[in-house]
Amino acid sequence: MPFVYSYGLPKAIKSLLITNAVIFVITNLFIPSGLWSALFGLTPLYILKKFWIWQFFTYMFLHGDFWHIGFNMFALWMFGSELEYNWGTRDFLKYYFTCGIGGGLLVLITSLIGFSNPYATTIGASGAIFGLLLAYGMMWPDRLILVFGILPMKALQFVILFGAIDLVMGLSRSNTKIAYFAHVGGFVTGFIYLKYGWRVMINLESIWKHNAVSRWWRRRKFTVIDGGRGKSDEDGGDDQSHPDLDEEVNRILDKIARHGMDSLSDNERRILDRASQRKR
Repeated sequence: MPFVYSYGLPKAIKSLLITNAVIFVITNLFIPSGLWSALFGLTPLYILKKFWIWQFFTYMFLHGDFWHIGFNMFALWMFGSELEYNWGTRDFLKYYFTCGIGGGLLVLITSLIGFSNPYATTIGASGAIFGLLLAYGMMWPDRLILVFGILPMKALQFVILFGAIDLVMGLSRSNTKIAYFAHVGGFVTGFIYLKYGWRVMINLESIWKHNAVSRWWRRRKFTVIDGGRGKSDEDGGDDQSHPDLDEEVNRILDKIARHGMDSLSDNERRILDRASQRKR
């Protein structure tokens, strides 16, 4: 996970901006928006009774009006660009869509327990966007953000404030036009992903490398391709699992969760980079 930043739009951000803009134009100018919302917006009743599970994904690409898509796309560019530059396109997209799906899941869950309307349709990328806000605040907690362009606030304080507001508004059910629980779901999913998600993937990789079937497969593949002349994983090759490295990565991930990415030393960044390359 190298720490880098550059100018211009990274690949995923550019693709998401273009895709959302094109879909917004199509759904608002050429085809009645109600039809698109019914099929591709997130409606808990349709998911439960018709099993339209694709709505957990497609609802993120629908927006109601110019201000709705404008705010979401501005936040995607503002907070997402630096995250993608530092994480890489693949890891950024996994996080983005995981947060969006998590936001939809919380909408579904709250509709089952009576906190939201199961007939109401949720649209918009806000669940994924609020996941990006959380990640930004955790990685750069002391970076100043100008709220409404005038009020300076540290990134982590900004994230906590907006998360608390959405939670209170959702529980009070004061405005059913805004899917507050989608926002909260993006926050919660993002936190779980950042706290445990990457660690779980590394541990799963370690389990696979120690599995008897995978060891047999690597030996077989090595024998067929190299004729047994090279050095297999079991003999200390480069793809060998390193328990000490995994423990160090876990410690660094905990440090990021507590103090943000800026707290890491150059050596710790190199360790994360090595672990990320092994994961890929």
